[in-house]
Amino acid sequence: MVRALEVQVLTRENIKPAYPTPHHLRNFKLSLMDQITFPIYVCTIFLYKADSSVKSYQISQRLKSSLSKTLTKFYPFAGRLKDDFSIICNDQGAEYVEALANGFLSEYLQKPDQKLLRDFHPFKYAESSAAGIGDPMLRIQATFFKCGGLAIAVCTHHKLIDGSSVGTFVNSWTATARADSQSSSISNINKEVIPAFVAATFFPASESFVPLPFHNAPTEVNRYVFDASKIDQLRAKVASATVPRPSRVEVLTALIWKCAKAASRSNLGYSRPSLSVHAMNVRAVAKPPLPENSVGNSVGYVTAQASGNEIETVQDLVLSLRKAKAEYSKKGLQTVLETKNLFHIPESLQEKFEKDEIDFYTFSSTVNFPFYGLADFGWGKPVHVTISNYVISNLFVLMDTNDGKGIEVLVFLSPEDLALFERDQELLSFATVNPPVLDMSTSTGKNVSSILRSSL
Repeated sequence: MVRALEVQVLTRENIKPAYPTPHHLRNFKLSLMDQITFPIYVCTIFLYKADSSVKSYQISQRLKSSLSKTLTKFYPFAGRLKDDFSIICNDQGAEYVEALANGFLSEYLQKPDQKLLRDFHPFKYAESSAAGIGDPMLRIQATFFKCGGLAIAVCTHHKLIDGSSVGTFVNSWTATARADSQSSSISNINKEVIPAFVAATFFPASESFVPLPFHNAPTEVNRYVFDASKIDQLRAKVASATVPRPSRVEVLTALIWKCAKAASRSNLGYSRPSLSVHAMNVRAVAKPPLPENSVGNSVGYVTAQASGNEIETVQDLVLSLRKAKAEYSKKGLQTVLETKNLFHIPESLQEKFEKDEIDFYTFSSTVNFPFYGLADFGWGKPVHVTISNYVISNLFVLMDTNDGKGIEVLVFLSPEDLALFERDQELLSFATVNPPVLDMSTSTGKNVSSILRSSL
């Protein structure tokens, strides 16, 4: 059993942009999608093995210097949320914390524990759902391990920053850090990443927006990994005349949805309808399309419906997902702009939804998003990238494994549902429950405790 990890905060400061934000950019307008989105922090955590060629004090200096330069371009990230319509770009800065962990990175990677990730946050877990007015838009913690390993938590205010925006920011930050180090072999390290702040033009803010329903319920989390061969088996099993080539994300989503429905049915003692809501990057499907590097919430929610029927198969649910995506592609974005509501509840289920008589599941995917390739500060790519700090129950987050071939899924369910979900035999025939990320038993690294204490 992995021992408890103790993390000691060494420094806490605000990193300000290297150059002041011009006066005409000081009042940043939110978009309709920003207004609607959950008011929470979402933490993306990047874990790195020790690199003997770079000292911990050099890492610290490089992170802070490159962050300051990057914030000049991402100036709203250094501001504070003013209200439901705007951010004050006052250069207060991003909160930046450095900490020291008493353990070894290999201990976590051998048996990943999602609860331990909370110690890498730059705030207490009890604050996790609070990302409101006056709070930093960006909070970062760099945690150094005894072995020289490193965890960097990038915690973003969801009122401005979606998953794609995180990727654009990390891409820019790491490119700046690599250029500063002048030691990276990665090509195009000087290629500048310029964010486009245009979402409010495409999706104007509204006085009458409808916030996403937010239910902060007791939630447990577990991690499941599907390797490439198992995903191929599932795709072959689920393929049909109607959907001959289901995607990897479609088949895993349908399988997980089916198993979650079964767990709910067993706990309730009866079947009830369910909805699965799928976050979809709409930059490419907007008319006209948004730039790929646009920053801001540009996410649509595709809503698929399932009955409470016990004999509903994974194949049935894949078809439901495919139909829902086709429907959204036709008129989904236009409906959002007209109703000021990000997702649509079928009229036949509206009353049950209002009475909490349906199961409601949310799926988010970063599959095929190159987090591993982007997040090299000059000391190598991360060995693991994960998401932490979601406080929403009935949530499933799909991410690439570090080899780019498999998919890992973080499952956030009530304790009662998760206890049944993780014993589902159909699920376990394709998934491995929380396997090691990789074997680091032979890795070595210098003890950084004394270096950090003397240099920070």
